[in-house]
Amino acid sequence: MAAAATDKNKLTAVLNTTKAPSGNARFLVASSGSRRHDSRYTARMEATVNSPTEAKLTIKADHGATNRKLLARQAAADLTRIESASRKISIHLSSPEGKRLYLRCFDITQMNLHFIAVFARMKLPGEDVDKVEQELRQLFDSRLARLNQSLVDMEAKCQANGILNLATYDVEPMRIEAKVYSTLGRLLLEMIGKVDQLMPMLETLCIDEAISTAQLNMEKSRIKKNVRGAASATRMLRMSLEKRISSSPQEKDQIIDS
Repeated sequence: MAAAATDKNKLTAVLNTTKAPSGNARFLVASSGSRRHDSRYTARMEATVNSPTEAKLTIKADHGATNRKLLARQAAADLTRIESASRKISIHLSSPEGKRLYLRCFDITQMNLHFIAVFARMKLPGEDVDKVEQELRQLFDSRLARLNQSLVDMEAKCQANGILNLATYDVEPMRIEAKVYSTLGRLLLEMIGKVDQLMPMLETLCIDEAISTAQLNMEKSRIKKNVRGAASATRMLRMSLEKRISSSPQEKDQIIDS
C-alpha cells in the first residue's frame, strides 16, 4: 500500500508540471510571438522605405509631368540661327505664371531683339536702328522699375499683415539655363524673375484674406502685362523694320553696297 501511494504521488507531480500555463504565462507567450511578428513587419517596412525603387513609387510625387506639359506649349523660336555669343544664366521659376511667361515670351523676344540689333542694322541706317533700341531700352527700364516697386509694395503689405512665411508651390520648380544675347534680353529675364517672386506673395495675401480673390486676379494680370507688353512692343518694332526694309529695296541695296 505504501508503494502504491508513493507511485500515485509521483504521477500527480508529473501532471502538475505539464498542465497548461496560467493566464499570465499565456499572455507572456502571446506577447513574445507578437513582438516577433512586429519586428518582422517593421523590418519589411524599413526595407520598403529604404528601397530606391519602392520610394519612387510610394513616397516621391512626380511633378515633372506638369513641367513637361508646359514645355510642350513653348513658343517656337529657332535660336540656332543666332550666331552671337550668349551668357548662360541659371534661373528657377516656381510659379505657373513665371514659367508660362518664360516659355511663351523669352526666346521669341530674343529672336526679335536679335533681328533689330543685327539684321536690321545691316539693311537700314544705323541711327534709325539706334532710335528703336533706345525706345526699347526706355520701355524695358520703365517696366522693370514698375516690377521693383510692386515687390516693395507687396513686401510691405506682407509685413503689415504679419506674414512671415510665404505660400509655396507643390509642383517642382522649372530649372532653366537661359541663353542671353543682349542687354535687353537680360532685362527681360530679370522681369520674368520678378514676376515669379511676386506671385507667391499675392497668393499668400489672398490666403490670409489681406486681399480678395478679385484683387488677386487683377494684380496678377497687371504684373504679367509688364512682360507681355515689352514682348509685344519688341515684336511690333521688328515688324515695322521688316516692312520698311521690304518696301525700300533701293535703300537696302545702297546700304549693302556701301
